[in-house]
Amino acid sequence: TWEKTSFFILLSSTVCVQRRFWLNQLMVQFRKKIVAQKVEDQNQLVPKQLLPQGDQANEQPSSRCDEIQALQDKGCPSISLENPRGNVTINEDRPVTNRRKDIAEKLKSDQITQIQPQKLTLNLRAGEPQKFSLKFKRAEDYPIDLYYLMDLSDSMTQDLQNVKNLGTDLAREMQDLTSDLKLGFGSFLEKLVMPFVMTTPKKLENPCAPLSCAPPFSYRNVLSLTSNGQEFTDAVSRQKTSGNLDSPEGGFDAIMQAVVCKDIGWRNATRLLVFSTDAAFHFAGDGKLAGLVLPNDGKCYLEKNMYTKSAYFDYPTISQLADTLSEHNIQTIFAVNETVYPLYKELSDLIPKSAVGTLSGKSSNVIKLIIDAYNSLSSEVILENSKLPDGVSISFVSRCKNGVTGTGDNGRKCSNISIGDEINFDVTITTKGCPSKGKSETLHIKPLSYNEEVAVVLNYMCECECHKDAIPNSPECHSGNGTLECGICRWDYALLLLFLSSTYLKFCNVACSCCKCSWCACCAVLCAQSCPKECYFFSLRKVKKIEDLPPLTNEEFSRCKEQDNNDCFIHFSYATNATGAYMVMVDTPECTSGPELIPIVGGVIGGTVLIGLALLLIWKLLMIIHDRREFAKFEKEKMNAKWDTTQNPIYRSAVTTVVNPKYEGK
Repeated sequence: TWEKTSFFILLSSTVCVQRRFWLNQLMVQFRKKIVAQKVEDQNQLVPKQLLPQGDQANEQPSSRCDEIQALQDKGCPSISLENPRGNVTINEDRPVTNRRKDIAEKLKSDQITQIQPQKLTLNLRAGEPQKFSLKFKRAEDYPIDLYYLMDLSDSMTQDLQNVKNLGTDLAREMQDLTSDLKLGFGSFLEKLVMPFVMTTPKKLENPCAPLSCAPPFSYRNVLSLTSNGQEFTDAVSRQKTSGNLDSPEGGFDAIMQAVVCKDIGWRNATRLLVFSTDAAFHFAGDGKLAGLVLPNDGKCYLEKNMYTKSAYFDYPTISQLADTLSEHNIQTIFAVNETVYPLYKELSDLIPKSAVGTLSGKSSNVIKLIIDAYNSLSSEVILENSKLPDGVSISFVSRCKNGVTGTGDNGRKCSNISIGDEINFDVTITTKGCPSKGKSETLHIKPLSYNEEVAVVLNYMCECECHKDAIPNSPECHSGNGTLECGICRWDYALLLLFLSSTYLKFCNVACSCCKCSWCACCAVLCAQSCPKECYFFSLRKVKKIEDLPPLTNEEFSRCKEQDNNDCFIHFSYATNATGAYMVMVDTPECTSGPELIPIVGGVIGGTVLIGLALLLIWKLLMIIHDRREFAKFEKEKMNAKWDTTQNPIYRSAVTTVVNPKYEGK
């Protein structure tokens, strides 16, 4: 509405607050006259239905956005109302893959689809939820990458013998789950620094002396992922155990490198990392014992398959490890002995999509442990989403197997899912406003530890559709000096300043029909027409100095000053009478310069230094006086001493002479 234009806001801010009655009365009369006008069409500058009517004429106009009934009560015709609604559009909708393992055709992992749809676009209106459904189905014969990461401390010698046959045996046992299995092997021990490893030359060659074992190391990628089971067996057979000083091992360094390094050869498949050990683990902070204070940066530092920064970075944190595993879609299986099982069970609770199994003596049950853990991890599907924009909320409702429904946190997951089972999730997204100034944003939803995800593009409906049909330089807006949007002209800012800076302005208090602009205030300057005699006359004169303003003794004029956005003061005087308004304004605002920071800061620093030096000199002087007094007192007591200075009166000899009574000097 016209009251909200920059012209009236700026004009009303240039007069004293307590003396704006003349302008307020002028606005009221102008409003009443415009309400009385007939609206020729919907493209009129100030539509009648957007202005107060009747008894509401003296009130501030309401917002153009309101409930439908409220707008109709104010006189808005139904044809002029817009009520945009949000909607959901599916952009990519490949069906989930339906195939059997026994068929001849083999699909690559990127040709398999387990979640549907893959991309959606949501047009969100504030407060209006948008709902869509996701379908998930575990594909049969999905590729599996399994990387076996083993502790090669001396206590794991017997376990290493059983792992040597893991390649061929595991491929045979998992043939019911997948025909596309790749295996890799890595080993770890400890950081090559004290107090974790003895760093003397002899101990670095053989830490198990007098027995024989391999030199210590931090992490070694023995074999990248391969489908050749015999190659796995040969690589593991060549491994030897080593030794270190303390009981906990540096397995966290090994996990981090195995996850982030591309040398491992992870595919777009189900990724499993088996972590086998019989000892506890070092974590972030323990490295400070060796003077390692730099936090682990989570980057790959493999050279010739060896971790080269073990003596440079601290161990990773547990949360860092959990985030990295989740980011790379890797599921972890902790295969540990019974003594450290409780510790790794607590660790597993902090790492999503991880499982713990107990190794029997010599790791004879390692294959069964891996298969059971894989089935347990794969039977649960958990949806996670990327960071939500400000003001946007999301909720899930799961439709699981056997009619089980979950809401809240349980709405993100389904359990006991077998291969070929199909489940659904209902997702609801709501926004409270217009984040990112109305720009589109993309939200990602994915099953935890799976490589597939759903992209959800969020578009925010922050304006009516009529804004898209804006007409720049519309002839309805002061002969092309504005943009017509939704029936309202938006003034060009530069032209508005030119209009306000004119020496003489004519401002009507009635609805003059002098031009198509419909605003008599524009007639003289913008429309090049003259207003009728009923127009209110407004005169503005600028002067260079405050002294040039009408004197304070002139009772016709009132003097004011207003502060602008730059903290400068505008000085002016004005007067009103029955014929019009008169204003005299100082052309240049009065701006006070801020204090000089350099002299102030220099003075404070210099004063602090001088005061400190003065205090030090005073303290030194007092110490000198005190020492001289003490020395004089000592000299005086020395002169008054009454004993021989060569013999201490309290001295007693330490020699005692005892004579044998039977000794007669013989």
